Amino acid sequence: MKPILRLLLFLFLFTSYSFGYSWLYVQDPQNWWGGQGTIEEAALSVKPSGIYMEYELYLTFSARGLGFSNSDTLEVQLYFDLPENAIVCDSWLWIEDEIIKAIILDKWTASSIYEGIVNRRKDPSILYKRGPMSYELRVFPMAGNSTRKVKITYLVPTQWGSTAVISPIPAELLRTSLYPIPALHFITQLNQDWQNPKIQELPDVHFQNIPDSTSGNYFEASIPSEALQNTLNFMVDVPFNDGIYVNKFENEAEGFYQMAFLPSKALNISSSSKVAILIDYDAYNTTITKSEVVNNLKSALSLNFTSKDSFNIILSKANIQRISENWLQADSVTIDSIFQILDEDQIANYSNMPSLLANGIDFVKNNGNNGSLFLITSSDQVGDYQGANQLIGDLLALMDPKVPIHVVNFQNQNFSYHWIGERYYMGNEYFYINITRITSANYFDINSGSFSAILSDAIQSTNGFITSFDLHTTLNDGFCYARYNLDPNINSVYFNKPILQVGKFNGNFPFIIEVSGVYNSNPFSQRFTLEESGIFGTDSLSEEMWAGNYIKFLEGQTQTNDVVNEIISYSIGERVLSTYSAFICLDPNIEWEICYDCFEGGDGGVIGVAEDSSNNNNDSLSLSAYPNPFNSQVNIRINLPASLITENVTFRIYNILGEVVKTFREDPVKLQNYEFTWDGRNDDGSSAASGIYFFVVTTAEKNYSVKLLLMK
Repeated sequence: MKPILRLLLFLFLFTSYSFGYSWLYVQDPQNWWGGQGTIEEAALSVKPSGIYMEYELYLTFSARGLGFSNSDTLEVQLYFDLPENAIVCDSWLWIEDEIIKAIILDKWTASSIYEGIVNRRKDPSILYKRGPMSYELRVFPMAGNSTRKVKITYLVPTQWGSTAVISPIPAELLRTSLYPIPALHFITQLNQDWQNPKIQELPDVHFQNIPDSTSGNYFEASIPSEALQNTLNFMVDVPFNDGIYVNKFENEAEGFYQMAFLPSKALNISSSSKVAILIDYDAYNTTITKSEVVNNLKSALSLNFTSKDSFNIILSKANIQRISENWLQADSVTIDSIFQILDEDQIANYSNMPSLLANGIDFVKNNGNNGSLFLITSSDQVGDYQGANQLIGDLLALMDPKVPIHVVNFQNQNFSYHWIGERYYMGNEYFYINITRITSANYFDINSGSFSAILSDAIQSTNGFITSFDLHTTLNDGFCYARYNLDPNINSVYFNKPILQVGKFNGNFPFIIEVSGVYNSNPFSQRFTLEESGIFGTDSLSEEMWAGNYIKFLEGQTQTNDVVNEIISYSIGERVLSTYSAFICLDPNIEWEICYDCFEGGDGGVIGVAEDSSNNNNDSLSLSAYPNPFNSQVNIRINLPASLITENVTFRIYNILGEVVKTFREDPVKLQNYEFTWDGRNDDGSSAASGIYFFVVTTAEKNYSVKLLLMK
């Protein structure tokens, strides 16, 4: 019984946290009838901005094919994932001929405003961050035979290689449409630092240059509907200067920098890779197509390998097929020529992994015996420990010395589960973990990220890693501080994987990078000085990038009241979405205000919406606060009923943990009418942090409260 219970728990946790999701639903919120929505039009504008790219995604929704009429009033619900470390920084809603920019509030206030307006059939949209990579957008109302249009602005961290910078196109989000979109209108704005735009997997898609005297050059392309069924990436040439890229932005108060540092190009250390790539495709176990495997493999090799490296490709089938009997030089011409002759039809739809691995070992032994294997597989042939252990033993017997076997597992469906050694393993996981550990290699699983991302990471790992690594940035006349690495694992750095960092600086350039570590058992220490003339310029998006990384850091800490308040403060101040905030677009004709007696204590309180002040009355007691949200001070007015005995009344402000922040002393002369001003200070005179507070009137019969939002 215990293993069954463990399996059920494992399945729940796995399905809850390992898989992302994207789906589009349209329904009538009054009767819950609905169905899958359609994206009628989609456009994407992408602008490189250092180690991130700025995305502006335009979507037009409809309920086509669901049987609704013009009299139906619908809500659009879009649930979608963005890449890890993405930063959402704006939301827009089209209301007739007007484009409304969202305001950002704490999520409780925003949610109550949205729900109140939906109940009154007005015009809002709301955008939440539901998890590290998960988001929810709602739009209301949409007539049953009409459309609604939105724009979402967000920043996406890029993948840097030796030759190019890439970032993913949100094809999964676009595939939520019931009817496929006709095409994706793709626009990019480039300056002299960013050149040669391409869709990595679609070499036949060409960008048309559209000069613009105001904003610089635009490039446009149309991505066909059928191409959006696969993983796609936008690519530009890498602006490295000997493996280093640094940009900066300064405002009146502080400076921000972004840095990309590629050890294999920046360090004066010679290294190369020899990798035999084994493709083992079981169609039953994956939603990744053979075309995606081939295209992403080519992209990963082109992005990360140079002419110093060597490769070969070996295909799994009844008779194992080698593309070459010798190592191939990994220059761009050779990679292009090999993938021109590599047809996806050459890849079988079934697994022959044991024979494929044995053939790969034989190839390495007969070609210098100094390479590694790189297995790309969706097999589940050896899930049980008896078969896995025997196969490991057979493979090791073929090696002298051991051949590293790196594994990329892209099985994402139809799993079998195996109880081995007091835990469950999925598919061939037990075999993969042990063969990579025993041969000093690396294991990558698709459940930890997108296929293109993990494939690129895995290729980067084949050149080994630097241990005891340390990187320090400073200025010749000043210092750097508040640094955040997009990959937090900075102690062990892969030799061929860039380090991407955002930080702040104070002082004057040159910019100095000091690095040290141990690579291939050899210690090193190097110092790089970058003159200001070699520093790239950028814009104020650097502030949002830094704020997004700061908020992510805070969200990973213990969620104390101070931490939550700091997250809300930074989120609202920098217009960066967090798990405690939301973007909400409102009809400009709506006079909305906070309902002052809608406190519910179960989850920290919610705010409702009142049509007018006449609703702010409960048992003849009225309570109001303005301005709210507030910055420097808030005025609070209370009118008590004549029947109330005022000596039993208290007036206090609480934080979201229920702690008393401020106590007001009532004036006995004012029997029924009171007015207090709170300047955001605690009883001890210290400043309260930005966030949510509650002004509570306590009487003998009941409590009355108004929610306050302090924004500094």
